[in-house]
Amino acid sequence: MDLKKLTQSATPKKLGAHLARKPMPNHHGKGHDRSTKSVREEEHDGHHIVIRTTYTIEVDGKRIPAPLGVDNSGQVHCHSLPNYQTASAIDMVKALINNFPDDFAKSQQRPERKRAPAGNIRRKQ
Repeated sequence: MDLKKLTQSATPKKLGAHLARKPMPNHHGKGHDRSTKSVREEEHDGHHIVIRTTYTIEVDGKRIPAPLGVDNSGQVHCHSLPNYQTASAIDMVKALINNFPDDFAKSQQRPERKRAPAGNIRRKQ
């Protein structure tokens, strides 16, 4: 292994450019619904705590199989961006969009927002 070549290739600029050109991995999706699960476990005062969280993520109406996880401190991580941690799942999806722009082409039409029936709208008086 050439350590000089490895060191040069691992700089944030070069590694970031390389990863940005690669498509977002399409693995870790569970089943046909493309949701991912995160399991956290902790022992506390003689009790065993288990928290299971399931994520189903959509961007522009299309489900994406983002392999999100949450650690015991609440930080969100994603196998697609192994060096990132965010405070929320929304922030992680924003990072995925920013790092894999080709996978989230803007040419796709956004789904129409559902509107409340006119009879349920209150006007300020």
